[in-house]
Amino acid sequence: MLGRSTVLAATALAGVTLLVATACSGTGGMMNGGGGMMGGSAPAGSITVQLRDWSVSPSQSSAPAGTVTFHAVHPMMDMMNASQGGKTHALTVARKNDDGTYEVLGSVWDIGLGQSKDLTLDLSPGNYELQCNVVEEMGAKTVSHYTQGMHASFTVTA
Repeated sequence: MLGRSTVLAATALAGVTLLVATACSGTGGMMNGGGGMMGGSAPAGSITVQLRDWSVSPSQSSAPAGTVTFHAVHPMMDMMNASQGGKTHALTVARKNDDGTYEVLGSVWDIGLGQSKDLTLDLSPGNYELQCNVVEEMGAKTVSHYTQGMHASFTVTA
């Protein structure tokens, strides 16, 4: 007869195996990006932005002026770090002004683990920053994703 811990371990392993098989199936699974836990792929021509604990990583660091779509993705691989913050992320696109301040042009919020959201903006040439401006409470501690390093420079060319 199997002990309780053996049965629990086998059940957990089966669940992880199913999760990995679904995520790697290539049929809109959790790693594929879409709008929900089982969402679709990025829109054609979009710039994928990985929002991970604690980084913002666009698939390219520049784009030509005009309509730009950012496909913000919060990968499932961050699940192991969720106890340290980062349960949800956001993507904000801000234009850098001549005086060094930023003007927010648009945002998408509440991007949970395994989810993605799209943000389409009309951008003129200049310097921008891609930011996660989520601030969350972790026990008695306040965690600002931005100050944890969740921002990246982005350039729009003529």
